[in-house]
Amino acid sequence: MQTASRFLSTDPARVSARSEAAFFGALKTANNTFKSTATGRLATIDQAIIRRLDAAGAQPRRVLDLGISSGVTTLELAQALWRSGRPVAVTGTDRSMTGYLVDLPWGCRALVEPGGHILQYDLRGVPLRPWNRRLDFVTGMALVRRLIDRQLAPRARARLGVRRACSPVPLVSPRLARAGGVELVEDDIAVANRRFAARFELIRAANILNRHYFSEAGLAAAVCNVRSYLAGAGSWLAVVRTHGGGDHRGTLFRMNDAGGLDPVERWGGGSEIEAEFLSAPVSDRGATR
Repeated sequence: MQTASRFLSTDPARVSARSEAAFFGALKTANNTFKSTATGRLATIDQAIIRRLDAAGAQPRRVLDLGISSGVTTLELAQALWRSGRPVAVTGTDRSMTGYLVDLPWGCRALVEPGGHILQYDLRGVPLRPWNRRLDFVTGMALVRRLIDRQLAPRARARLGVRRACSPVPLVSPRLARAGGVELVEDDIAVANRRFAARFELIRAANILNRHYFSEAGLAAAVCNVRSYLAGAGSWLAVVRTHGGGDHRGTLFRMNDAGGLDPVERWGGGSEIEAEFLSAPVSDRGATR
């Protein structure tokens, strides 16, 4: 694992998939999820989508990828579509894409989320994750982390937002952050975005819409919001959840002339929330902000 300042300043051409996975895999966010997304994790889904587009002669122009985490698979989706002869413009969203590098006493630094959650400590060039594994309670590292956190966390939060003491950094793959053709937008899927209404011909919601992350009411709102972002008849929506390895369970929908969604392909038995998309009111465009 590298420090945030070193990793995020590395030339994207020199960033390997392994170093990228190691860095983001150690960042545990405030909602108890990791920023990591494995390289090639959704490649089979991307190819399945492209085969359907080819069969239908479909040429989407605008693509939305929801809940992109580190953005590794977003870049892979964009590249797969570009290689297929579709010069699409891709928008990737996540609830938080920006962190802050905060200068601390004794030559230390911290990578901090906007809300004050600590993602990583930089102890004079030595990275330290602020969360514990089970082994840390055996080796004593849990106590070390507790002591360091007690000393540095309050200082990091106090300096958050102080211009001279902190600087914003992107919490996405350096390769994606500097790629052309991909727009990155911080967005909460549970709150309808007026800017996205009826805008996209292809939407992918991978590993974000499930009952583990949302309450029933929150999931219903998110489903209506996502549907409202489809551009109209002929638009495509892929909803998928990966249960480890290549075990993808999802559904590819296409919007019909009446504004409803028709399942056109299922993976692993289909999406666990397929029924929610099929039963959501056709006229519902979400509660915009």
